Amino acid sequence: MRTALLLTAALLSADAALAGRPLVTEDAGTVALGACELESYLARASASGEPSERLLSLQLGCGVRDDTQLALQHQRSRAGDHRQRGLSVGGKTRLVDGGDDAPSVALAYGLGASAETGRDGMSIDGQYLNGVVSWPLSGGLTLHGNLGWNRSRLAHQTSTAWALALEHADGGPLDLMGELFDDDRTHHPWVQAGLRWNVLSERLWLDASWGWQTGTRARAATVGLRLAF
Repeated sequence: MRTALLLTAALLSADAALAGRPLVTEDAGTVALGACELESYLARASASGEPSERLLSLQLGCGVRDDTQLALQHQRSRAGDHRQRGLSVGGKTRLVDGGDDAPSVALAYGLGASAETGRDGMSIDGQYLNGVVSWPLSGGLTLHGNLGWNRSRLAHQTSTAWALALEHADGGPLDLMGELFDDDRTHHPWVQAGLRWNVLSERLWLDASWGWQTGTRARAATVGLRLAF
């Protein structure tokens, strides 16, 4: 089940738009103009009858306008004897800034390329377009929703993906979150829980997630860090 890690690593396979780890669900926030974030994580996924898959991701994203950020992401994955690397560029533009009291809306977009070990060069593969809403609720809760389109050129597949997440951040060092996401090809939503720890105030975060795919034995876990500068 090759989707096990891909769905956990990013809602869309080319996603490099700084999705607010450890959530897969994108949020409507953008990096401030002139600021940057370096993000890295390790992921492991397993499914019945398939070799476990491991992935290492490194990403750099910067605010290029008051309402827009761009990111470059490099990933390497391994499952049994199969190795793959990917490179993607993505962005996110905030269309509506609702602040702390009203919904914010953004559009995320990107393009990715991939190559298997032993092959020369990389092939353009994934493209995605994702609509994003973040809705502040009471008690430090925020509801995030996504609806998006993505295409894999190499797999000759187009799909529609959706995601919902609830995030609790009350100003303390720990943020808790849970989410549900799927696409129109699997019909087995993933359920995932996550934790984010702000180790250095607004500078360094550590995070972790664990999730499972309903109706299957697929499981996935991630650990990561994010540095703002």
